[in-house]
Amino acid sequence: MPPLEPNSVLLVGNAYHGVLAAVRALRAAGHAPWLAVHESRTYAGFSRTRAGTVSVPNPEYDSEGFVRKLADAAVRLSVAAVLPSTDTHFLTLAGREADFAGITLGTPSRERVVRAMDKETLVKIATTVGLQIPPTTKVVSWDSKAISTFGFPAIVKPLRSRIRNPDGTYSACDTRYVPTRQAAEEALEALPGKQGLVQPYIPGALRSVTGVSWEGELVCALHQASIRIWPVRAGISAFAETIPPDAKLEQGVGRLLQALGWSGIFQAQFIRSARGEHYLIDLNPRIYGSLALAVAAGLNLPAIWVDLLLGRQPSIDGYHVGTHFRQEEKDVRALARMLVNGNPQEALQGLMPQRNTTHAIFSLRDPMPLLASGAKLVGQLRR
Repeated sequence: MPPLEPNSVLLVGNAYHGVLAAVRALRAAGHAPWLAVHESRTYAGFSRTRAGTVSVPNPEYDSEGFVRKLADAAVRLSVAAVLPSTDTHFLTLAGREADFAGITLGTPSRERVVRAMDKETLVKIATTVGLQIPPTTKVVSWDSKAISTFGFPAIVKPLRSRIRNPDGTYSACDTRYVPTRQAAEEALEALPGKQGLVQPYIPGALRSVTGVSWEGELVCALHQASIRIWPVRAGISAFAETIPPDAKLEQGVGRLLQALGWSGIFQAQFIRSARGEHYLIDLNPRIYGSLALAVAAGLNLPAIWVDLLLGRQPSIDGYHVGTHFRQEEKDVRALARMLVNGNPQEALQGLMPQRNTTHAIFSLRDPMPLLASGAKLVGQLRR
């Protein structure tokens, strides 16, 4: 089969390392990835693998300006596809195909985007497709009895990670670990409408099923386990590895994606309890933090996504078990926490180099993104 012609694609970036992994992966697949950003000095912005960078307004504050500038850049650069990377990008771009005439826009329908990013809807659908979820109740900040339904510690989640305000702007809302009722009330007070979802905190290991779905059909999947996370109680992968697939879990994720009709990259996150039960805790229907692990293990998810968007048959060969991933900034903090908590031997073992390890930021072939880490560290020290 002859090699496919490379394409210029426009990836809407952000300040996180997942976008750096996507830019590197697209370049490795032979594409010319342009980066559209509203801020400078991001990890991906320093990468030599990008074809170039264009500036666009922040969609959280100027959605119409963002769409207009992004569409102008897409036409000027003659890109084949525009790829969102965050919830806000998907919510802003869904249904705006007319603004990108002749260019493939990497968003499902607006209805599907809204459903996939609604955490209350996720709870309902997950239950119907046979996935286990933590007990969940919807509460408001002034209902002390409901807040205490599962005791403490607990987890407080927003109804959606991005909330559209009456003036058209977006607000980011995070999941929080709350050790007391007062902390839960404060977390809810900070959410739009002072309401959210409360779940019991379930100790266990973070597991993920990641991959690409197309029109609700699971195209490929990879299973990973987080060895260390940061923050320690409600964080993301600091050090992770690929593990053999769990057929039952993967089938459940497939049913979930089918119910949502999702097209694109996804990450389904689970907590594996001490009894071996998997509880679905979140779905990230977008570029996610440990994306570099899937690429290093043999599944170039961004390239597979682009092939599907452009009507091509992607090449999928499975993935390698035992590939490791380190998010340098977070893993240093996780290991330091181990030292403070009296686990020096485990911390020192974690510091030792591991074979078959890819890094979120560092790369001998692409070293400049480390400058973003340096700038970030300086900013933290100043604060």
